[in-house]
Amino acid sequence: MKKWILSGFFILLFLQLNFNFGGGKFFSPRVSLASSSIPQVTVKIAQGKSFYIGSTASYQIKDKSKKKLFHHLVKVKFSRHGIILNKSIWGNRIKVEPQKGSFCIVNGRRYRGIIWVVNEGSLLEVINELSVEDYLYGVIKLEISPTWPLSTLSAQAIVARTYVFERIHNGELPITNLAYDQVYGGVEAEDPLCRIAVDLTRGEIITYNGQPIKAFYHACSGGYTTSSRAIWGENYPYLISQKDPFSLNSPYSHWILKLSAGQLEKKFKMGGLNIKNLKSIRVLNKDISGRARTLVIKCKKNKKVFISGSEFRKIIGYDLLRSTFFTIKKSKDKFIFIGKGWGHGVGMSQWGAKVMGEIGYTTDEILEFYYPGTQIKKVY
Repeated sequence: MKKWILSGFFILLFLQLNFNFGGGKFFSPRVSLASSSIPQVTVKIAQGKSFYIGSTASYQIKDKSKKKLFHHLVKVKFSRHGIILNKSIWGNRIKVEPQKGSFCIVNGRRYRGIIWVVNEGSLLEVINELSVEDYLYGVIKLEISPTWPLSTLSAQAIVARTYVFERIHNGELPITNLAYDQVYGGVEAEDPLCRIAVDLTRGEIITYNGQPIKAFYHACSGGYTTSSRAIWGENYPYLISQKDPFSLNSPYSHWILKLSAGQLEKKFKMGGLNIKNLKSIRVLNKDISGRARTLVIKCKKNKKVFISGSEFRKIIGYDLLRSTFFTIKKSKDKFIFIGKGWGHGVGMSQWGAKVMGEIGYTTDEILEFYYPGTQIKKVY
């Protein structure tokens, strides 16, 4: 990929967090800038009735009408009248600001940036606000192994940065700390080699026609990626179906799942499907990569239920049914799913990127393979 420096009159849209202590939601208006500022990201890190919060040094807690300096951990609790902090009632939103060079602490875990605790009406939500680069420090190790090649770590850093940057660009914040977005674990999840990969690629994102891409990625393609259109019905020219020889021999390239009719019926019931006396499950049609697009489930009195491959996987469980790239066999009361890969199969295959790095491909070459027709741009 060619790298370009965005300068001159290129306008970078990013989050300028405007937070009202008095009410309303976090929102992220698009602000036109021609500066080199690093954008801020907000991440939901916890929900519950109570938390212990603090800092590695002295810190300040503020709400809309007061502020106070603290030196030790404090317990914050939910109440209908506000947030209870050390037995006194504060507002519905408090801000935890550590001293420069120190970290916030939430239930024993350290976080860069600042912490917001928000009373959502039935529980407390804890949100970490920090720079994109600091956020990435706590992501990479939880997505791939720090022992992988530096070119692969750097590719993951650029992809992860692009994912969150595109969310900021479109005002889609806060994000979660879960795999639904990107797994994030704060300072405890950081690793020296992963920090190097983040620092080496500082400010670099993947673009298509000058805009940040939808940087989807997954664990392993099983030998063939699929398109965004096939999975979600949305067409992005850089998220295509193609052979992926680099993902043929990972620990997740091939797998087998065996479930009884009874186990499947329980899964279906939990997923809202009324299926009894299960007789058969058949893949009705596949996309170009071989992934199941539609399945037909036959049960009592030859009743047929049609379901998409993505919904079927969701009902069975993402960790059990690792992908929709499978065939089905039946042996007595057992349904045997013989599958390939792990994840939705769109965009970069992490295990494929590992192999590419091991045999000498550069970061740019890895990203060009998985996101064809895109460019890397340095935006700050």
